Amino acid sequence: MDILSKSNRMSYVAAWGAMTHLAFEMTFGETQIVSLHGPTYVTIWNKILSMAVIGVGYFPLFAGLALDSLVSLAVTFLYACVLLAVDIYKIFECELIPTARLIFIVRDLPSLACLGYLCVSIPVCIFHGLRSKSLRIFTSSERVSFLGEDKDLESTSEAEHVRDLLRPPKPPPPAARNLKEKVAGIAKSVFARVIYQNKHKYRYSTRVLSVTVMGIILLYLAVVEFFVMILPLFTILSNGFKETLDEIGREFQLGEEEWITETRDEFILFQDLIQDGRICVIVSLTFAGATGVLSILHMLTSYRTNMLSLYKGDNTHIPHRSEFANTGLLLGSMKYAGFQIAYIGWGFILHLICFLLISVALCVLIIILMEGYTEWLIGILATTWPAWVMTIVLMVVQKLSAKFFFLQDRGLLLAMNNRRALFSFSFFLFFYNIFLGFLSCLMRIIKSIVIGTIFLSRLDNSALPRRFQMMDPGFAAYVGFLHMECSHTHPVLLMFVRILMAGKKKRDEAVNDPEKPEITEEKARAFVRARIRWQTAYSILKNPALRATRKCHLDHVKELQERLSKMYHLDKNQTSEVMKEMQRSGVDINDVNESLQAEGKPTSADNLVKALKINNFLQKMRRDKGLGLGVFASRPPSEEITEMTFITPQTDRKGASNADLTTYKQWKSAAFTSLEMDHEKKMKPIKMLDIKTNV
Repeated sequence: MDILSKSNRMSYVAAWGAMTHLAFEMTFGETQIVSLHGPTYVTIWNKILSMAVIGVGYFPLFAGLALDSLVSLAVTFLYACVLLAVDIYKIFECELIPTARLIFIVRDLPSLACLGYLCVSIPVCIFHGLRSKSLRIFTSSERVSFLGEDKDLESTSEAEHVRDLLRPPKPPPPAARNLKEKVAGIAKSVFARVIYQNKHKYRYSTRVLSVTVMGIILLYLAVVEFFVMILPLFTILSNGFKETLDEIGREFQLGEEEWITETRDEFILFQDLIQDGRICVIVSLTFAGATGVLSILHMLTSYRTNMLSLYKGDNTHIPHRSEFANTGLLLGSMKYAGFQIAYIGWGFILHLICFLLISVALCVLIIILMEGYTEWLIGILATTWPAWVMTIVLMVVQKLSAKFFFLQDRGLLLAMNNRRALFSFSFFLFFYNIFLGFLSCLMRIIKSIVIGTIFLSRLDNSALPRRFQMMDPGFAAYVGFLHMECSHTHPVLLMFVRILMAGKKKRDEAVNDPEKPEITEEKARAFVRARIRWQTAYSILKNPALRATRKCHLDHVKELQERLSKMYHLDKNQTSEVMKEMQRSGVDINDVNESLQAEGKPTSADNLVKALKINNFLQKMRRDKGLGLGVFASRPPSEEITEMTFITPQTDRKGASNADLTTYKQWKSAAFTSLEMDHEKKMKPIKMLDIKTNV
């Protein structure tokens, strides 16, 4: 299977779904294909060799889909038809009662549906391929499948992603105008938060969809198997107690022996407990299966969010790839699919146990209360209600006082108000908060257990704290999988490569066209070169920040670094730190003031506040160099530190050369441009005292 491609996604998903039941039986059941007899160290190979046989048996399905040629797809179609026929024959070969036959059909329904989909979709794929002449008889060894060269460039999901990057953001949706729209909006938000949040035109990778479908089928098979195995046991026990009660009678009779009366009462109690246990098992299985499906859907949403964040270079949730070795990332990607299926299975078992314990506890509590044993509950409430009331009162009082009394503007500003009262209030509440801390610690333990249990089946969240999250093998596999997907399936990268290959293909076609013999290869290259230059100029005009990455600009920066190093005795690292401040705005250093004047914007000489800010910056650099601080702290102690480092507006320039003055002008323009953004976004208003001091 081509794990980097998005072609034939549903066919791959169906192929994985067709073999999920065998993987389930191999892992959780007693089924084995290879049977070796002997000591334990010999029989342990039965499962291992059986799984290898399964891989060999289903390999033709995946190989045929990956080759994607007429011959391979025809072989895959015949193979899927044979497997479907064998599964149907196994269901109807024996004489069974209707209930047993229905159980077999329900259990094998996912496998039958997946094989049926392959038997229908593959002929349709062959028909469309022959019709569009995109399907070859044999597979081309030069075809790079994950680039999707056989598809139209404009219709790919990568092209749509790049278009969304270049489009302006969509305006927020209008507010609801009537009750119907409000109810619909609330329903959509609840569905998106609780079940699944859709994103228009997003295409999941083949591997994620395969793992998702296999996980859902695994949950389905587990629920069906538990229902088939456990519920008949309750029926057998209930029928046994019912037959005994029918023999001894359900009503008390005069003159009967005491042991018969006691036996009747015990059997009636056991029969009620069996019925209650049956209900508990049904509820637990239902909730465990539903929780598993919701976890898988949330995992899909989380995968999409994390992948889009990595496309943007955002490593808020997923650690940066530079923190790991490439070998570890590839190993994590290889382990991800198997780990995810195993974690889903373990998560279902743990959820089932937890729901079963909770349902049994609630059942016992209800039975005890229905029997009239309520004194113990009343005693517990009478003993502990002051503590609970005091806890609630303290939490409410602290929250309200913090919002309305101790913070300005009702908590909108993180600025204290009524400080003396706050200090006194904090002193007296210290002793009460010790008591709240004990309850808080108990709640912390409970929350950790509950959240860890709920998210056990999901690999997108680590079960360990953030500093130790890479010690979680499941999360480490998920991180490796995401980075491998991002590195090899980035939409911008794929579109860039496809555009280059499409341009080369058009140029070769134009050169080899017999109808246009006057078009030579040199003319074709000149045309492509002119078009690229025009597109480059257009991109730079629309995105001025790209000018900082042009070769001419980088050469000028390198030259300026050498001049700074020579004039101010700085090493390479120090000049790089200085240049970062000069290039922060991303505008060319040579024409800062000229461009500002052309746009009608004030320059450094026309704006007093900004000029003073630049002056302060230059003075700080001079002071840092004189004291050996900042970027100048790593200077060798053997070198002498000269006092005169930067030429400021107040400095006498008689002793400065023309090169010094030119460098000063470039430095001042660059410093003004780099500090302009900080002044508008980050810098707080300068007080009059500072302005007077600087003047």
